[in-house]
Amino acid sequence: MEFNYQELIESVQDLVFALSWNGKILYVNRQFAEFVGRTKEQLHAFTLSDFVYLPDVDWAEENVRETLKGRSRTFEVRLLSQGNEPVYFSTNLTPMMESGEVTGVVGISRDINERMKLEQEITELKNFHESIIQSIQAGLITTDLLSRITSFNAGAEEILQFSAKEVLGKPLREVVSERIAQIFLQQDAKNGIPPNRETTLKTRTGNDVHIGFTVTPRLDDKGLRVGTIISFKDISQIKRMQAEVIRMDRLASLGVLASGIAHEIKNPLAGIKAMAQTLQEDSVPQDDRRVYLERIVRQVNRLDELLKTFFDYARPRPPMRKLHRIQDILHEVFTLVEKRLEEHHITWAFDIASETPAMFVDFHQIQQVLLNLIFNAVDAMEQGGELHISAMPYNGPGFHFPPLHMRKNRINYVEVALSDSGTGIDEKNLEIIFDPFFTTKSQGTGLGLSIVYRIIAAHGGEIAVESKVGWGTTFKLLLPTEEQTA
Repeated sequence: MEFNYQELIESVQDLVFALSWNGKILYVNRQFAEFVGRTKEQLHAFTLSDFVYLPDVDWAEENVRETLKGRSRTFEVRLLSQGNEPVYFSTNLTPMMESGEVTGVVGISRDINERMKLEQEITELKNFHESIIQSIQAGLITTDLLSRITSFNAGAEEILQFSAKEVLGKPLREVVSERIAQIFLQQDAKNGIPPNRETTLKTRTGNDVHIGFTVTPRLDDKGLRVGTIISFKDISQIKRMQAEVIRMDRLASLGVLASGIAHEIKNPLAGIKAMAQTLQEDSVPQDDRRVYLERIVRQVNRLDELLKTFFDYARPRPPMRKLHRIQDILHEVFTLVEKRLEEHHITWAFDIASETPAMFVDFHQIQQVLLNLIFNAVDAMEQGGELHISAMPYNGPGFHFPPLHMRKNRINYVEVALSDSGTGIDEKNLEIIFDPFFTTKSQGTGLGLSIVYRIIAAHGGEIAVESKVGWGTTFKLLLPTEEQTA
């Protein structure tokens, strides 16, 4: 029977060995000797540590010491083959007992190198896929069948302003709201085509972001659905650009229409005014009808002023641009508006950065822009208030269009900001305040901001507005500091 056990140990593919209390090798089977390239007799002069890969020696010796204390151990270690190549083994150590005392260690090591290589490949593949997912700019969220978030990439973090650590395991609705979660998780049950849609959601900070998104089912290796994959991208800037193009087309069309109408009305008005003035001259001062004639002339004059505004909008002259300092333009503007500001109990302040360069603009057109914006601010502060005007160099992304540094011809800009403490603008009106004929004033023409918009556009600049009802309004202008080339 003893011979059969010996043959069994010698025939197994695992490495079998026995160690003395001081770690010396007492016995190895044929597989162990062949693996390390030594004879059984030669191995008696070695310890197990002599065949352990150097980075794993401390770990192997610690497990041998623990086993000599009477505790069995199982651990993974790299042993050196006869070619001095490290190979992964799963090793089990059991204490040898004699008269109740531990006298040595019996070990069995099984080759797990292929398994470890496969695990390493799987880990590397997983890390590779995760690095791709994390590097894409689009947001990517995956959920399980209970709509709990299982992954949340860097793009999703940037758009939604949540960290992955905060949201993993949470229901999707707690991150994007119940309404958006329902939109995301709707599937086309009829033909299985993943929906590709657009919607607006609020970020963690409360900002509205317009996104385009695609929703697809997440399947396992058997083709069974285990969750949902949601890919989305911030398209707010694209939407703003589309709105700008539509607005420019509308402005151009209305400009042509306004020009034609103004021309057709101007001549009959001139005739009406001439006849009314002739009747005034022929009438006696005591004639009660003279009052009606005076009213006719006043109304014709008012219409004439309105037509002049139409012409300014419909046929603006090209800007005569030269280099001008913002300080000089503001000085001219405030000689015209200072008295009006004082009458309305409005205080004002300037904050012009010392390094602000001169702007390549039409002096009088930018003066008109500033006047229009200041007059709007005065109207918004009927009970008095504060007006603040600042200017500084600007090199950041544009307000509406692609970042300035990405444009074909990069130039520098000056940012001019006008802030008032007035009544503010209703959020629903912010997108249409530059449209022709839009006004909230009883006596307004609705062309002031349209003209401002066209002047800024003609200079190759940009204009943006920020406002909150009850808190005031800020208009920001970007004006070039040099000539733009085609």
